[in-house]
Amino acid sequence: MTYLDTSSCGLIASSTAEEAHREQIRLMTEGSRRFQYWMTGGHEPVRRSVADSIGGAVRGVALVPGFSVGMAQLTALLKHRSRVLLVEGDYPTLHAPFERGDHEIVWFRPGVDGTIPKKALEATLMRERPDILAVSHVQWRTGYSVDLSSITAICRENGILTVIDATQSWGSLPIDVEAMGIDILGASGYKWPLAGFGNGFMYISEAASNEIKERSLVDPVPAITGGHNDPVALVRLAHALERMERIGITAITERVIGLFTYAVDRLDDAGVKILNGRDPIGRAGILMIEGDEELLAGLKEKGVQVALRGQGIRIGIHYYNSTMDIDRLVEALNA
Repeated sequence: MTYLDTSSCGLIASSTAEEAHREQIRLMTEGSRRFQYWMTGGHEPVRRSVADSIGGAVRGVALVPGFSVGMAQLTALLKHRSRVLLVEGDYPTLHAPFERGDHEIVWFRPGVDGTIPKKALEATLMRERPDILAVSHVQWRTGYSVDLSSITAICRENGILTVIDATQSWGSLPIDVEAMGIDILGASGYKWPLAGFGNGFMYISEAASNEIKERSLVDPVPAITGGHNDPVALVRLAHALERMERIGITAITERVIGLFTYAVDRLDDAGVKILNGRDPIGRAGILMIEGDEELLAGLKEKGVQVALRGQGIRIGIHYYNSTMDIDRLVEALNA
């Protein structure tokens, strides 16, 4: 199989699976003794790895089973910021906690090509004056990557809290929460970090944490972390992040963008219509081409794994892919 669908689910390395299996055996044979390790400090090395991967402080990291769980818990602590700006078509689990709660929702409509132009977003923020901007770093339907530094600068100047979903960028693009001035950032580990299911994080800056404690009388990091996270899932996350650190996020990004550029050139040469991703600005690891269920089924028959999203076929390119994978995709499209 030619796998070009990391944007749906990243492939777990065999070494990560083996490390997780060893932890499962320890839990099977040691039982509560091993579990006590996790209850009395075992989380801390994982929290440090997460913090290092996003340029944040350990104290701001809450380990959660996934972004959806963390976001649902956090939203309840943000009731004092009642007006929220959301982007149309953004990921449902970023929207749902706000829509189902007591928040007032205002909407930003992306460009017809899926882009989120800085000037248009700034104009909407100035007109609507929300208390919170909640947006994905990389849009799941189009692959468009927003300029986090520019967005957070606008929000800081106007007292707007930023909530960023990094599930489609963590592990493929550089993120520095402190340098970028992000208030809250979260992600799941089963896509680009290649850590499998059942793990993720929410990061809450010191300023945002202090505000939440003052208004809700709840310390958000321990509150969101509460419960028993799966040790096996945490081992997978720790192992995947260690690999990511060894390779280096800069090297990963360069490889992803290099393969992406190669894919655009090959698809252009083959006459395949590209819906999103042609412009190098805002480019991440997701490329959209024209296609439907029939084309998707045809690619599957030829051993090419991609996904149907919105109006086209979504291609997820990661560092374990190669130019040969892109060539096989183009051959399958032309067959």
